[in-house]
Parts: sequence; C-alpha cells; structure tokens
Amino acid sequence: MELEGYISILSEVPIFKKYTGENLLEFFRALKYKLLFYSKDSVIFLENDKCEALSIVLDGIIQVQKIDSYGRLLTIAEFQKGETFGENLLFGSGNYYPMTAVARTNSVILRIPKEAVLQLCLQDTDFLTEFLRLLSDKALTLSGRLKQVTLKTIRQKICELIYEKYISQKELVINLQMGRKEWADRLGVQRPSLSRELIRMKKEGIISYDRYNIYIKDIDSIQKYL
Repeated sequence: MELEGYISILSEVPIFKKYTGENLLEFFRALKYKLLFYSKDSVIFLENDKCEALSIVLDGIIQVQKIDSYGRLLTIAEFQKGETFGENLLFGSGNYYPMTAVARTNSVILRIPKEAVLQLCLQDTDFLTEFLRLLSDKALTLSGRLKQVTLKTIRQKICELIYEKYISQKELVINLQMGRKEWADRLGVQRPSLSRELIRMKKEGIISYDRYNIYIKDIDSIQKYL
C-alpha cells in the first residue's frame, strides 16, 4: 500500500492535525520520507543504533525491549497505530536508541528524516508548536513509566538499600528497622520475590539475616551491584 492509503491515520497524528485529506497528501508529496514494511518479529532498531528520523506507526504494534542482568526480556513500552517514536532523541547530543525495538505484528512505519523535521520546524510555526507539545507529552509519559518500570534488578535494589544502611550505621550488622513487607514495599517489589532473592544471596555467602537484621558477609559483592 502507498502512503495515500494511510492518510486517514496520519490526519489523527497531533503534529499533522492542521492538515486534512488532500492537503496532507500534498504536504507529503513535497516531503522526503520513507515508508517501511516489517514482518512480525523483525528488528526495527537495535540498542545503540543512531536515531536519525521521526517514526510514525501506521499499522501494527512496535515493542521496545531490554534484557536485564538475569537475561530476562523486558517489554518497556509499546507503540501502536498513530503513535510516534524517536522525537525525544532526534536532536539530542547523544541521539542513540537506549533499547531495542521489534515488530510484535506485521507493521508499517513512516520515517521522516531529521533534516526534514528541522526544515518543517523552521518553516511552519504550527508544526513547531505541535512538535514541542509532542516532546513535552513524551517526557511526561516516560517519567510516568519510569515510576512503574525499572531496569534495576531486585538484587540491585536490595544491595543499594543495604549499602545505604551500611554507610549510615557504619556496621556490618544492619538494623533495617522494618519488617519484610515494609522492605518489599519500599523497594517496589513483591514480598515473595524479595524473600527468594534474599535466600539466593544467603546461599551465595553475600549476606545472612534474621527478622530485622542483615549481616553483611561479603561487602565487595554488594558493591558490585551498585
């Protein structure tokens, strides 16, 4: 399908909301762009690839993924029809994708090169206003996601708290002054997950513990997770 078949979708994208129908088609005829088709499970971009275009999902679902230190594949975000990505990286000094994206389904993506986006911002104040709004909204969205999703492992969270208490108490015996449930809530993890990780750390000889105390056995191992 050519771009003409996706005009109704593009007209719903905020940065193009002032354009309708034929006007939007004329707009893209004068614009340098690429229409890319991806089959399911295809890689859209890899972590550390350079971001050189504003991307708009015209069809399908794109997943942003990251592998944690345990080798688990985490889905950090999804972009669906009419949504954009790359705008927050495009003009940055370090404009490299921090994660990998794959097509969860057969997908179509419209890519507008950085130079074309810059030209539009300079020539069209309406586009510039909506592009800046898009950046602000994306920053708020990412901020909200960071509160819900973290790439830190449970072990990293545990070690950070133990080390924080170690520095303040200056002792290898750490009085947590909180129960296991309160500790789990503070770390933002489930209590069973916390318990399982503590058991693993005890078996590895990193710590020992009782109800309210942590006994540091290997401070070097704890520091490795900071």
